[in-house]
Amino acid sequence: MARGIAAFALLLLFQAAGAVVSQTPYAATWWNAVFLWLFLALVAVFTLASLKGRGLSLTSGALAVLVLVGLALWPGAVPPTVPETFGTPWMWAMINVGAAWCAFSFGARIGCIYTLIIGGVFSAVRTTAQGGSGTLLLALQDATFATVLGLIICVTIGILRRAAERADRAADDAIEQYREAASATALSNERLRLDGLLHDSVMTALLTAAHAGSSEERMASAILAQSALERLDQQGTAASESTPATLTEIAARIRFTVGSGTAEPIVNVTCESPERLLLPANVVRAVTEATTEAVRNAVRHSRAGRCEVSLTGNRADGYAKVGIFIKDNGSGFDPGLVSDRRLGIRVSIVGRMEAVEGSAKIITTPRAGTEVRLAWEGPEA
Repeated sequence: MARGIAAFALLLLFQAAGAVVSQTPYAATWWNAVFLWLFLALVAVFTLASLKGRGLSLTSGALAVLVLVGLALWPGAVPPTVPETFGTPWMWAMINVGAAWCAFSFGARIGCIYTLIIGGVFSAVRTTAQGGSGTLLLALQDATFATVLGLIICVTIGILRRAAERADRAADDAIEQYREAASATALSNERLRLDGLLHDSVMTALLTAAHAGSSEERMASAILAQSALERLDQQGTAASESTPATLTEIAARIRFTVGSGTAEPIVNVTCESPERLLLPANVVRAVTEATTEAVRNAVRHSRAGRCEVSLTGNRADGYAKVGIFIKDNGSGFDPGLVSDRRLGIRVSIVGRMEAVEGSAKIITTPRAGTEVRLAWEGPEA
């Protein structure tokens, strides 16, 4: 919306350029300083801010005030002895974009009030010599046209903003429902696994113990009970979902996953690690999924031509230290502009690493590529 308003303002300024050049020499220095040069500077600031998406509300509010006050003070800044060809004030061309700025900054309702006020101000200015010496009827016609168009713009901005807010709420609700569904699915899967474990191991151990009559049978039931306890411990730590793996094996899995049917970017996976540096199962899962998600982001969003994936690992006193670096030569992005609804970085990369007490750092700037740094340190499997 801000970019559209900025384009609208630049177009109107271009159309009014001739009047600006011819009328500026007649206006007082103080008026030109505030309502011409400051106004033009703020228009430039607003245009740049619309590209960045920051600082828009304050700038647009200031511009709306400048248009209204500048038009109201025009008769006091220009002498009445102007040529007959002087024409209407160039600031008149900015009435509608002033309404758009006001609606954008303060809301559609205040924008409509602003439009009615500035329409009345212009109708009064239009009848003066500095305003073009128009008749009352002509002034009312011009003011009515500008007011109606301004009201349409304000109402349209209000409708678009409400539609965007509804879309945002719907997206937030959908994400929350997805989280609840994912949590429910995970809980259901855990219950199914636990039910199967209880039936297969615990119940077998209990039945064997209940019917044990000899020392051999009691010994067998004790062994079954110990096995059931071990499997319950594995269930609690989620180790049964996958198996430990070396960093070299993780590199091979990543190479296989990201290299399947991907023409661009070219993904190069390297690994430097002791041969038997064995990582726990949950760390294997987190590192593999976070790395492949980072590579997928490079494929989907950055238009990268190449992506380098480097895995390094070392051990000291039974502790493993792992670092994974994913760097692409794509377009990069501004992390501050990433919507909270985008879960690829926050959940799939950072969240996965934090879940295993690791860390993830995203280093990127627009047009400078992206580097993802993953790190984990802990006991070997």
